[in-house]
Amino acid sequence: MSEQETYNDFESLCAGYVLGALSDEEKRTFERMLDNATPEQLEIYRQMVRIKDDLSLAANPMEPSDDLFDRVLEEISVSGSKSVSNMESRSENDPKSANGWIFKAAAAILLASLLGLLLYSQQLSTLIDDKEARISELQTEVEEQNQLLTLLESELERKEELLAILESREVSLILMAGLETNPDGYGKIVWDPENERALLQVANLPEPTTEQDYQLWLIKDEQDPISAGIFSFEQTATDLFYRIDRLEERPSEQTNTFAVTLEPRGGMPQPTGDMYLLGQNE
Repeated sequence: MSEQETYNDFESLCAGYVLGALSDEEKRTFERMLDNATPEQLEIYRQMVRIKDDLSLAANPMEPSDDLFDRVLEEISVSGSKSVSNMESRSENDPKSANGWIFKAAAAILLASLLGLLLYSQQLSTLIDDKEARISELQTEVEEQNQLLTLLESELERKEELLAILESREVSLILMAGLETNPDGYGKIVWDPENERALLQVANLPEPTTEQDYQLWLIKDEQDPISAGIFSFEQTATDLFYRIDRLEERPSEQTNTFAVTLEPRGGMPQPTGDMYLLGQNE
């Protein structure tokens, strides 16, 4: 085999070796050739390995080097010019050598095609990421709008309940103040005895534990306290409303006192905990 034929076989097998497209026998043949390769052949091998490595690393994803595509095109151009000038003589003298050049050109074109697909994939991935980010932003905006809508609906419901109570013929307003346990707390009760309902507003009460509830009490004259409802909340707020249904007690003609205590979860028959709010309507 002439030196030129050996050189041509090395180039054709090199592309297939780098791409992992050789048979076991061809792979062993190329590895023997690589052990005795000239500096020029080693440089060709290193260039093809670099092209393959750039292609693999870019899948991380990383931007391919600026000269990667130019190197592939240059390799195709050099291979193409050599193959065109030598194809006739090689095909006449050695059909196997001609097939090797065709394989090399196809391998180089395959590398270029893969690189093109990679670049397109990266562009598509970037576009998808942008769309997903925009969708996430829109979802956040929708959630915020839904939260605002929920707050507005709750506010509207409270106002409608308050108006319904105020429209009653007999309405009592009791103001409750904070005690030594919690002097900053305060509350209001709009009581509609005729329809056995009330609306409680409290503010600046400490957050109860998971094992505690606040309990509202009605004390008529000097009688024992009567439970008027249980309420709780997850965080301290300055404006909390609670609707009290089935408040079946009629107001006393003398004094009606409302109090709020902190009790074990579920409430108690009689007050056992600290008193936080107290108010009276005479």
